[in-house]
Amino acid sequence: MFNEAAKKFYPMFELGKVYYISKGSLRVANKQFKTVHNDYEMTLNENAVVEEAEGETFIPQIQYNFVKIDQLGPYVGGRELVGKAIVLSVQ
Repeated sequence: MFNEAAKKFYPMFELGKVYYISKGSLRVANKQFKTVHNDYEMTLNENAVVEEAEGETFIPQIQYNFVKIDQLGPYVGGRELVGKAIVLSVQ
């Protein structure tokens, strides 16, 4: 079921656009497979409806979880997404 929905909807989504989504499922996020800090996840199946919200410009703010370099160990190889590093000073 996931593969069919992914094939159907993946080409529709574009970065920076806003969409109306209906007939999806909202449930408590599975902590084992979670890559973001949300408590809930939305799942789309082949019956879901996705429409571009033309004229809408509001996009929710992205939240980051900044971690010091010496504290990155537990995140490497895990389910968390580790992005670019910003070095503020070297001693």
